[in-house]
Amino acid sequence: MTRLSTNRDTMAVATVITNPKEAEGMIRWSLLFALAQGNDKLVLLHTDSVSEKEIRSHLDFWAEDFPTLNELEIEAMGPCIDEIKLLGAFDDLSASLLVLGQNRECGTPEEEMHALRKLFDKALCDSIILRLGNRRVDESDQVLVPTDGGPHSNLALKLASRLAKRHDGEIVPLFVESDIGEADGQAVGLRILGKFIDRAGLDRTDTEHIKPQIVVSNRLSRGIARAAKQKPYDLILLGVSNSKVVKRKLFGYLPAGVFEGDDAMTVALIRKRSPVGHRFRQRFERFLALKIPQLERGERIALFERLQIQSVWSFDFVTLILLSTGIASLGLIQSSPAVVIGAMLVAPLMTPLLGSGMSLVQGNLPLLRDCLKAIILGFLSALVFGGCVGCLAPITELTSELAARGGPNLLDFGVAALSGIAASYCVARPSLSSALAGVAIAAALVPPIATVGISTALREWENASGAALLFSTNVVAIILASAFTFFAMGIRGQVGAVTLWMRRMIVCLLVVLGVLLVPLTAVFFSKPVAASEAAVRQVLTAEGFAPVKINISNPSGAGDSLVLRCHLEAAQPVTQRAVNRLREKLQAKLNRDNLSLKVTTDLVIDSE
Repeated sequence: MTRLSTNRDTMAVATVITNPKEAEGMIRWSLLFALAQGNDKLVLLHTDSVSEKEIRSHLDFWAEDFPTLNELEIEAMGPCIDEIKLLGAFDDLSASLLVLGQNRECGTPEEEMHALRKLFDKALCDSIILRLGNRRVDESDQVLVPTDGGPHSNLALKLASRLAKRHDGEIVPLFVESDIGEADGQAVGLRILGKFIDRAGLDRTDTEHIKPQIVVSNRLSRGIARAAKQKPYDLILLGVSNSKVVKRKLFGYLPAGVFEGDDAMTVALIRKRSPVGHRFRQRFERFLALKIPQLERGERIALFERLQIQSVWSFDFVTLILLSTGIASLGLIQSSPAVVIGAMLVAPLMTPLLGSGMSLVQGNLPLLRDCLKAIILGFLSALVFGGCVGCLAPITELTSELAARGGPNLLDFGVAALSGIAASYCVARPSLSSALAGVAIAAALVPPIATVGISTALREWENASGAALLFSTNVVAIILASAFTFFAMGIRGQVGAVTLWMRRMIVCLLVVLGVLLVPLTAVFFSKPVAASEAAVRQVLTAEGFAPVKINISNPSGAGDSLVLRCHLEAAQPVTQRAVNRLREKLQAKLNRDNLSLKVTTDLVIDSE
């Protein structure tokens, strides 16, 4: 379908015609709605089953009655309704009202009717679904409006009032009061209905055009049916919140006689445009749907099944978490990057993190509980096992691999966020599963937990707290990043399924992330690592010491204080005197009065 364009200052009525039997009635009512609202443009969109010639013939029939319409556009949609493109077209039009048909008797396929109801829900403007009657209505001067005082009913009252006044007719606001006795019910209902009329901005003293009616009944459907039988209304207009009630109200509330025979009435359901925040979200979802390939239904089902099964705390999960923690602990103690990488590949923690992200966008509380249980118990198991290894290991100070995980900064957050996006994208696309190994290595979930356990056993509290900060950052960043990725790929909850617990959970995660980013940002912008390494090499060279490799890590502290770990590989150990001179010169170099320097040396002996 071609995009429609028009002046943004022009408000239009957009009508979708999918069945030739509905064409005349849909055009007629659209013209009536446009004139009643003061619109100066009508856009008719139609599928291939409705020819432009048919539409033109109906327009010619009504042309003399509508000289004020200064513009008219007709646009073909093709054989099916593409809701994304249609909604984009309505945005371009700045349409104030969308008119859709919903008449099973016309032979419209059920799939097409379902698509129209989805359009009714997702349109950013006011929307109407019409079930056309058999009478040809030249003037809409008798309108029945059942109301409950909500925003959608208020919109129905306003539109009905404009329709009736234009043709010097009547609007009948209807309220169905519970059966507390006819006299009392009438009195109570009139007071309530009067407030509803005032809330809609109508003048209830205008008795010429407004004829309030109260029906006493314990069932809303019976009350509306009783009122509908009293006179041949041109239109019955009801306010509804979404398409879930469309089918019930169009085919359930009113008796069959209303829709049968030559005097069958037209029934319309109207929905007020969504709030600003909801409209922004819908536009954002539409943008994602147009720019990012969406998961098909079969792919979504397979993904749900995979994450639900693999996110459960089970014997397999416990076995893998303990094995990966053991491998990581040994690699950290030996200061072997290759062994640590192997532990990352075995660790199963990534799956429940991805499951948590999916549960947030899906509104799946049972899945979230399973995932959080696996994450928390997995963390505790790895922490205890890592602490045990630290107690048994023959080491008295931190190795370079352990120290390297004690000083996270903002870059680590960036790695975690990108890893979460990559992991969720790969797990959603089975053809990309080969990339998951690389993602697992980048995420590095188990080594920080093992570092916390071993550092605690060695009473290296600062290093343990830094590693805990790294793990917490990885967890929160991956959950939020995966939630965004799944959302962008088309995984959503049901309409209106964004519940209070989902909002609170997302807000809590964002608050926790904000708290974690404070120390990470402080470390990142202080930039002590690079400056310290250059200063250490310069000072050691001036002292006649020739280090092979220098690794500065674990910058931490508060205010002006700074803790640095300097791990060297060299042919001879550094004496305490050299360390003291090094500290003094580093303090001068880095302009730090409070500098705590811890130096460890691995001897590297030249075989020659």
